[in-house]
Amino acid sequence: MKRIILLTAMLTIMACEDKNGEDGALTGTWKQTNMGTYANENCSGALDYSNWASMVAFGFKNEMTFKSDGTGTFTSTGGGETDEFPFTWDESKSQICAMGECFTYTLVGDKFTIDQANDANCEDDNGEESGHTSKTTCEAAGNWWTEAVCYQMEFTKD
Repeated sequence: MKRIILLTAMLTIMACEDKNGEDGALTGTWKQTNMGTYANENCSGALDYSNWASMVAFGFKNEMTFKSDGTGTFTSTGGGETDEFPFTWDESKSQICAMGECFTYTLVGDKFTIDQANDANCEDDNGEESGHTSKTTCEAAGNWWTEAVCYQMEFTKD
């Protein structure tokens, strides 16, 4: 009889457990382990990892911490400063959203990658977009033109 009462009590406790304890594949901390620039702005072609080598040499580090409630924190450390940015994530859509943009991730084992395409733009000396839509008009106005580019970031589970 004691075994039945104990078994019933255990089943009752287990049935009432918080489902948030069922972590998704991304739950936990992930460290950025690579970053490449695609040869083409449409996120295709060979990847060039030389910018990543420079970031590592200067001590820059990024990590993402995913909570089971669909929120998380992106932490960037470098140059003696640490910045944190909140994000949300949806495992069913394979998406991470931050600062008004959503990015699709690809998860394979203990690594995931995000491709981030950036449009060409023109910035003034204050880093503000000037509205010029061509390199010629941008530079003629004394501003800085940045070509369109696509990056791939790779994160590994900590």
